[in-house]
Parts: sequence; C-alpha cells; structure tokens
Amino acid sequence: MKSTCLFLVPALALAGCAGTLGGVDDIEEETYTVLGACPENLPEGVACTSAGEAPPEAQPDVGGCWVTGIGHIGSDLDGNGISDKPGAGAANQDSYGGNAMGMKDGSVRGQWQNTTHLDGTKDKFHGQATFIYCWNDGGPGPDVPKAYPNRAIWGGPGKWNHEDGYLFIVSAADYKEGKDGNDANIRDAYAITVYEDVDGDGVATSADTVIYEESDCVFGNFQIHPPNNGHPYVASPMTNEMNRISSTQDLCPNANW
Repeated sequence: MKSTCLFLVPALALAGCAGTLGGVDDIEEETYTVLGACPENLPEGVACTSAGEAPPEAQPDVGGCWVTGIGHIGSDLDGNGISDKPGAGAANQDSYGGNAMGMKDGSVRGQWQNTTHLDGTKDKFHGQATFIYCWNDGGPGPDVPKAYPNRAIWGGPGKWNHEDGYLFIVSAADYKEGKDGNDANIRDAYAITVYEDVDGDGVATSADTVIYEESDCVFGNFQIHPPNNGHPYVASPMTNEMNRISSTQDLCPNANW
C-alpha cells in the first residue's frame, strides 16, 4: 500500500504511516511529505513532496533534541561529496525515513522505516521509537535548526518483513546540512542495527541476535531539532548496546575535525 508521511513538522503532532503514528503496518511504497525543500537524488522507490516552507524553529535548549530524516546511505570513496554508488537498487544502499521525539506526557514517540536493497531484493524494517538520547561529540554542526547536539541515538520495537518480535537502534550525526562550506566530505552519518528480541524483554542488548546492521554516510537529509513546547526532550539512558553502536559508527569524516 502507498503511504504518505508528514515528517518534518516542528512543534506539531505528526501524521503517521498506515493510519496511525503508533502503527507498524505494511508500507510498500515510501512517499514522504516534508516542510522545506526535498532532498536531491533520492533512491528508486522513495518519493518526496514539499508542503511549503517550515516555520521558525524554537530556541535551542542545550542537550535536548528530537529528530527527523529521509534519504539513503552511500559511500563517497573519491572524497568529492558525491556518492560513488549508482543508487539504492543497484548498489546495496538502504533507504530510510522517520522521526523520534519526546511528548508532553513524558513518552517518546515516532516511526522509523529502513529498507534494504540487496541484489534486487528488499528487506523492510518498520519500528516505533520509544527512546532517544542526544549529545554533542565536539564535531561540526548541526546547522539549521540551531540545536546544540549533533548526535542522536534512538530505537524501540518493530517488524522485520512484517513479522513481530524485533528491535532496532539508529545512531545518526547531523553535521551542517550534510556539507560544510568547501569541505564536501563533512556529511551526515547514519547507522542502523536490527535485532531479533531473543529474550523477549523489549530491550536491545548483546543477548539479542543481530540480524542486520549498516553504517555509512547519508545522501538525503537528517536533522536534529531543538526541543520545544510541542516536543520536549525526554532523555533516555545510554545503554551498553547504544554505546557500542555509536562508538563504532562510520562517520563522515572519521572524526578528523
């Protein structure tokens, strides 16, 4: 089924995929409606429409954030800011889209979808965000909006190819809109790990089986937003598994600032 999701709307409740924000029903086509300009060079099977310009963001609140993203990952082997891979369907790139944000009731909500493109096949993960943690690693960014953290990690439960019983953790870096002036190497970065919830406790740990993981530069858009009245920061603790993923993530550049 075709689903259109409104992901980049500050300070408002977000319209969800497949009917409700909390649902993880089938999404066969990935079509996202965003405020502001759509990213360029989206992969095959991912479409974007613009709903107009975004309103001014709230003032930064040091340490807190909520996140939105749409795009695909890829390698920049030549260091020229251009993906050397010919596109998701041709070169094993993942496409992704979603959000994770704190709510006034103290919970964390959002949806995240990651679709693999491996040798002509697709594996889909669709999950619900139930935790988020933000920090600044001393590197560049973020740029617009002016949040303080440039790194975020979030995740929760979800479905792998429409089957329940799985968990995910996403770790991402927001480094100045993907490029920093003349240095095309400074790009946003994205990593996802999907687990089978072996022990059934709903928390991703080393006891759970990793069934898929990927880490690379971003071609598209990932943004860290400062918290506001609509989406206050609901900080979750950094677990050992979250720390493992964030500390081994491929960054762009590899922390050489």
